[in-house]
Amino acid sequence: MAQEEPRYAPAPFNHPHADVILRASDGVDFKVFKSDLLRSSTVFADMFALPQPTLSNQPDTHRDGLPVVALSESSTVLDALLRFCTLGVSPKLVTLDDVAVILGPADKYQLTSAISMALAALR
Repeated sequence: MAQEEPRYAPAPFNHPHADVILRASDGVDFKVFKSDLLRSSTVFADMFALPQPTLSNQPDTHRDGLPVVALSESSTVLDALLRFCTLGVSPKLVTLDDVAVILGPADKYQLTSAISMALAALR
């Protein structure tokens, strides 16, 4: 049985000039700009400072000529984090579960503005 190709996230995370793909654990690819990630996260800055794999036809490392970074977060979590970090749009954090879903990954990737927003929601 052939593995299904990941699907692309909807706009604004499918920009034709993006330079990297973040792949969610549920098989959704987010085409984003490294510069947005570098501004938002020291973890991504460190990650992209490392030597990157060369272009290949392997779907787990490259797609459409772009490097693919597989992440353990779901597309729902990545969508919320990326909207906040790249667009400045705060996700709706109403319940403690909403905050927990965002706070863990925000801390993992050292997204300081998202951490501050989640902590403010706790108050």
